[in-house]
Amino acid sequence: MSSALHVNESIIIPEDQLRWNLPADPSIGRADPTLGGFITELSLDVTTCTGLNSQQRQRIRDRVDSFHRTGDVIVSNADGVITVKVDWVIEYPKSARVARERLAAVLRDALAP
Repeated sequence: MSSALHVNESIIIPEDQLRWNLPADPSIGRADPTLGGFITELSLDVTTCTGLNSQQRQRIRDRVDSFHRTGDVIVSNADGVITVKVDWVIEYPKSARVARERLAAVLRDALAP
């Protein structure tokens, strides 16, 4: 990935603050879920994120659930590390786009008044 994460017009998370765990070989998928598949994972440690102030960091930590699954996307909060995992059924690179969009939405929702 090559650009900052735009949460809203005033909050932009620098790309170097995002941590990716991408499929080893995203060009090869698996048709059979019993064989295992690929998960695209995107994480942000809000406790050290320079794109957020201390109040925003705390608000996100307090408001993002420890675990939430919607369809093929899992969002978790482990001590301020917000992680979005996109299940193998969404092929890469679409899964990377979905992960970025979901992370931005989660942060936006957590920061809403």
